[in-house]
Amino acid sequence: MRINVLIILFCSVSLIFAQCSKKSQGDLAAEQFKISENASVNMEIKKLQDSLKSVQTDVEKAEIHTKIAVILDEKGDVSSLINSASEAIKFQPNQYMSHYLLGKSYIAAGRYNDAADELSVSINLKKDFAPAHFEMGNAQYKKFSYPLAKESYKKAISYDKTLIDAYNNLGVLSTITGDLNAAEKYLKTCITINPNYAVAYKNLGILYDTKMKKGAAAAENYTKYLTLRPDCPERGLVKLWISAIGG
Repeated sequence: MRINVLIILFCSVSLIFAQCSKKSQGDLAAEQFKISENASVNMEIKKLQDSLKSVQTDVEKAEIHTKIAVILDEKGDVSSLINSASEAIKFQPNQYMSHYLLGKSYIAAGRYNDAADELSVSINLKKDFAPAHFEMGNAQYKKFSYPLAKESYKKAISYDKTLIDAYNNLGVLSTITGDLNAAEKYLKTCITINPNYAVAYKNLGILYDTKMKKGAAAAENYTKYLTLRPDCPERGLVKLWISAIGG
């Protein structure tokens, strides 16, 4: 989940940019690939579900349900993910990955307290598992527990210094809470890790525009964002922001 501000100020969980309504041949080809990919994913899930009929032990059943849950997480099927992760936990309660996946799915379902409970279990089972700390930050952010969210994101980074979304979210939270120098540092770290990480440029633009009153820097970052995301749905809005600051 990336937090992305401006009320939207910085939207959240892995910001997804929609395709423009007018489809090019490239868009259509991408759609066909996605359909084919989904069919392949569904076949893989079906194979794993069929294999459950022949396994004997609870450990094996838990492993298969967890594999299904991982695929469903990538697919974005939240309700099925909740079911599969819950099944894995039923057969093997001490599996940190299943609790993590269930907690992550609860965030997507808006069940933030349940998410925090499951992620706490995952962290207790594997304290250095950075993704669980990151998702805990997301759950706390959704509950407006900003200091706790910051600590969770920092903990995630302490275990994985390349976790770019955690730096982005820290930048957003630091902007919201008025720690502007820290916000700038975290967002620039995103760009150091990955110069093509588009959302950091947008968030830097918002920081410079709305908080630090650095118009030229804001326009530069907004423009870079649009260069990296030319088909983003808010393109017109961002261009208005650039125009408003004389860019």
